[in-house]
Amino acid sequence: MKWQKEFGAQHLKNFDYILGAIIIFFLIGIIFNNQIAFIGLGVFAAYLIIHKLYDKEIGTKLELSTPQTTVKLFPGEGAKLTLNLQNRSVFPIINGEFQFQTGPAIKAYEHVEDTEDNWNQIKIPLSIFRKRKTIIELPVLAEQRGVSKVYNITFIIPHLFDFDQLTLKYNSNYQTEFVVFPKLLRVQNVETVFHMIPGEGRSNISPFEDVQSQLGTRDYSYSDPFHRINWNASVKSQSLQTNVYEKVVDMAYVFIINLGTTSDLNMVRFNNNLENLLSYTAYLCEHASRKGVPYEIFINSRKPGKVPYVHLHEGEGKNQYARALEMLARIHKQSMIMPINKMLHRLGKYFYKPKTIIFIGEIPQGAMQTMDSWKMVQKSVFHVKQEEDGAIIKPLEKDGITNAK
Repeated sequence: MKWQKEFGAQHLKNFDYILGAIIIFFLIGIIFNNQIAFIGLGVFAAYLIIHKLYDKEIGTKLELSTPQTTVKLFPGEGAKLTLNLQNRSVFPIINGEFQFQTGPAIKAYEHVEDTEDNWNQIKIPLSIFRKRKTIIELPVLAEQRGVSKVYNITFIIPHLFDFDQLTLKYNSNYQTEFVVFPKLLRVQNVETVFHMIPGEGRSNISPFEDVQSQLGTRDYSYSDPFHRINWNASVKSQSLQTNVYEKVVDMAYVFIINLGTTSDLNMVRFNNNLENLLSYTAYLCEHASRKGVPYEIFINSRKPGKVPYVHLHEGEGKNQYARALEMLARIHKQSMIMPINKMLHRLGKYFYKPKTIIFIGEIPQGAMQTMDSWKMVQKSVFHVKQEEDGAIIKPLEKDGITNAK
């Protein structure tokens, strides 16, 4: 049963009073052969039967529709929280109070009774007549990054046949969720990360070539490597010919986000600038998606499984941007942190070709040594730094990594 019934403290006492009245009227009727006593006995017996039927049926035929949908919003956008309730019972629900809680990512401006850092309490007066359906539509506003669900659903109703309250607690999960993306915070000098390294994109000005994609041949020059001579073409033209390959450039990004910071006791804890770090990442993802550049993301938020950190595989375009925003939205504010140096050590095996690395967050001691082991050139590593007037992206220098933020 999806609804758990909890009767008030007076419920059993009221039942005992009715049962006691039935016994008294029965004894009076038997002893004094009083017909009025038997009429009273019949009235209380009928009342007791209806009372028990009501207790048994109430809540068993109350249905709450829980569509499995995800509403995706940016901060400041509005939506509607819809709850569909249907009472299939012959008993009406009158003057009840429908209660539930939501996470802090969304905020309702109607029927809000209590607000805390991690939840909002909402209470709605509600009556549902027999064999009727009711739709609750509550306007909500995306307040902050995160995921909000409806939970602790409770329906408090007055008992129809006594003076107590009946509480119906919903035991199943409400499937609709609200995902609020991080806001986009601009990062200055973002174009500086577009420097050319070997890859799969085609370009006429790149210094790198794809030896698998031959465009043709040209006359041999003394500066050409010997292994690039095309002997078949040389024989046909009676002069040495050199292979010409298609120019390539790889603008792929790797965003590495460190959500932690190191305390004076060398303990890893959450960075107080967490929301800004994720907002900078969202801006970089939007920029890369708009330029049609592939990217992947690594975040040292610990998760169970063989890969103990959050990873978005390389991709590009609108679908990749949507996946990135949702992944950033689902980063919990109090999740466990994996030490960034441990994650960097594990990432080495993924970089079989050079990438443009962008660090976001604090870079602790030992990070540059790990990156040097990837055989990467210094100029392909950048760092998003927080300054007074916002964030700026700069090439990462060895002498500037200690406690960089």
